[in-house]
Amino acid sequence: VEFFNIGSEDWIEVWRIAEIVVEEMGLTNVSFHFTGGVDGGRGWRGDVKYMRLSIERLKSLGWRPKLNSEEAVRRTAQEIIKETCMD
Repeated sequence: VEFFNIGSEDWIEVWRIAEIVVEEMGLTNVSFHFTGGVDGGRGWRGDVKYMRLSIERLKSLGWRPKLNSEEAVRRTAQEIIKETCMD
């Protein structure tokens, strides 16, 4: 059995994920409240400040991601909205 990380080649910040979800839901006048974080800039205790899994093993086999992080979040939000009849 072999295990592979699957992901994009970039990263995205949590505030941008929140913005994308708001955009896709068609919400207006939304404000975000940031509490300042903990432990040297992490969002909450135990949070990982930056995470990007290596996809080099899959790339060596010819696999390439089709979406960047922002596109993946946007598409996921669209699918969840569609599946939950929120559109």
